[in-house]
Formats: sequence, structure tokens, C-alpha cells
Amino acid sequence: MQLSIDNLTKVYPDGTRALAGLSFDVSPGEGVVILGHNGCGKSTLMKCLTGLERPTSGRLSLAGLDLASASRRELRPLRQRIGCVFQKFNMVGNLSVLQNVLFGLMGRRGILASHALTASRHSRQEAMEALERVGLAHLAARRTDTLSGGQQQRVAIARMLMQDAEIVLADEPVASLDPRAGREVMELLWSVVRERGMTVLCVLHQVELAREYGERLIGLRAGRLAFDRPAQQVGDLDLTELYQTQPTLETEPDEPSVVPTQRPAQA
Repeated sequence: MQLSIDNLTKVYPDGTRALAGLSFDVSPGEGVVILGHNGCGKSTLMKCLTGLERPTSGRLSLAGLDLASASRRELRPLRQRIGCVFQKFNMVGNLSVLQNVLFGLMGRRGILASHALTASRHSRQEAMEALERVGLAHLAARRTDTLSGGQQQRVAIARMLMQDAEIVLADEPVASLDPRAGREVMELLWSVVRERGMTVLCVLHQVELAREYGERLIGLRAGRLAFDRPAQQVGDLDLTELYQTQPTLETEPDEPSVVPTQRPAQA
């Protein structure tokens, strides 16, 4: 699925300019990672993409449909094609793992198909296959709030698989996890999207993970592009300058600032 962002601007009611003429495209099947200082506009961009915020001006389109001007009726079928994996796992903790995965069917097949008590045998089997893919089929009956953070994020990935999404928006998917669990989740997420040929736009603050998994890295500074290059062409100097520049726009207090450790740029 093609994502196009053209001269996107977001100004909040208090006058804060979070995005300032941002433009870039993401091609179908491409894996793009966004980096930037705390307050650079990453969270606002994701909120605009998921419909939580509307841009002040500019164009934000998925599969040729302008998200800013589209009606709810036009957006409904498009949203069914968008999978989301967030820092906060968005699980219903007192329900089973299987039920949380079945919720991924709601957009495609409706409420009855997404509830464990009324789901068809085919839907339940599909959910179990998704859990098998993320290594959690043996925990299908477990309450979700008894799982570790890494396990809950795996459930979120399985739920996304049930959507049969074409594009994945991943907003700090491993920020709440320890380094080992975070790397395991990134490996799983990237392998799943590659298997299905999905487009991925991922926000990270872990520079090493971004370099390892992103085909292309976008750096944001003060709501504008600092760089947009293939990952192997982004060097330490680019990243050091990106993170040493103090933000002047939005505040994202939950996101730590990271200055990358020095290592030779890849050719």
C-alpha cells in the first residue's frame, strides 16, 4: 500500500507547530523507520496517520485516498487494511489471549466473528494459526494480563495478522520492553511483514535496531525532514547531529532521548 505525505503541517490550538511542511512517500512493501529527538513530531505524525489528529494543512494519503478530507464512510474500508502495533499493547487484560487475537477480525467480519463465544470454527482456527506463528498457541486460554510485556506484544502482532493488513504502523513497538525482548519482538514483527509483503512505517528511538531492520531511515527535527536515505547511507554524524539538536516543537515526555554510540558508517 502506497503512503504519501505532502507538505503536512499540524498546529495545535495553543500555537505549537508540531509538523512543518513534512513530505515523503513510502512505497508498497517498503520498511521505513522514523528517528528523532524527543519532541520532533513523530508522535503527531502517527496520530495523524491513525486518525487521532487531523492535520492543519497538507495531504496525507493511503492508497490514493486523502485521510484528512475523507469521510468516515470512505475511511472505514481503508482502516481495515491498516495494522497498528503500539508501545502500549492495547489488550483487554481480563480476556483470554485467543479472544484478544479474534478482535482483529472485527473490521473484516463483524462483531460475531470476533467474539470467542460466537466465532466460527474457521475463525478460531485462523486465530490459533496466528498465535502459532508468534509462538504463543500454548497460551491461548491464558488471561492476557498475566503475560509478560514481550508476550503481550506478540499477541498484538497476532491480532494484526488477523486483520490481513496491507500496511503496518508501529509506534515505539519495543519501547516498553527490555533489550532482549525488544530485539525478539522486532525480529518477529519484521519477519511477519516480510512474509506477507506488507508496507511498514515504524517509529523507534533505538538507533541500533533502526539500522538493523529499517531499509530506509527518516530523521525528523522540529517537524521537518533532517534526512531521508537508505539505512546503509546514514552515518554516525547524521545521527549525532539529529539527537544533539534540541527540539523546539511538540513535547513527547514518554520518549527518551538517545545519542547513538559511535561506529563506522556502513558502505
